[in-house]
Amino acid sequence: MTRPKIVAVDGPAGSGKSSICSTVCRKLGWSYVNTGALYRAVGLLAHDRGISLVEDHGLKKVLDEFASTVRWDHESARLFVGVDDFTSRLDSVEAGNGASAVAKMQIVRDALLPIQRRLALAVPRGAIVDGRDIGTVVFPDADLKIFMTASLEQRATRRLKQLENSGDRTSISHSDIMKAIASRDDQDTQRNSAPMRKADDAILVDTSEMDVDGAIMSLISLIKSKGLA
Repeated sequence: MTRPKIVAVDGPAGSGKSSICSTVCRKLGWSYVNTGALYRAVGLLAHDRGISLVEDHGLKKVLDEFASTVRWDHESARLFVGVDDFTSRLDSVEAGNGASAVAKMQIVRDALLPIQRRLALAVPRGAIVDGRDIGTVVFPDADLKIFMTASLEQRATRRLKQLENSGDRTSISHSDIMKAIASRDDQDTQRNSAPMRKADDAILVDTSEMDVDGAIMSLISLIKSKGLA
């Protein structure tokens, strides 16, 4: 069976990956796979089960449950674990903190790797898969690789707006978010397991000076220029 077209989009938090990629998929009739949501969901599931985020034995049980019950609804971009819809919780501060903790653990990355590939390869036409190590680890054979980034200040502004829209802002300031994102960047680039980096054959897309519509059209143009859509 012919493999669906795969576009790998990597980049730091707040670069616009999720909103841009999901919209491009809707416009192209493709499927969107947000791998960051998987890490967030694992962190939330561990929290719900009372399992430490840094203890391998407990996490193994969580990962086994997650692997056997996770479902990504490509049409609605909703993530389910068993019958529970985790989607509304994925943008929370709690989910972000959990993702930061579990993403550093080799046992988690090893368990999620085949899940990420399975979800993307099961789509009917093409998939845009975003994350931190998609073009370097998950899909080194992707048809197109993009590294999407933006200035730290712009990424903090976007994250603040995201929290406001989700009703989960609490008392976090713009400067606090900048510090948190800078810390996450450092963790992602310095971790021993699958550090975030631009793949040698990835195209750099800086969205700092782009509005959402401009970034969406830029990605669509890149995909079409490769004859993928």
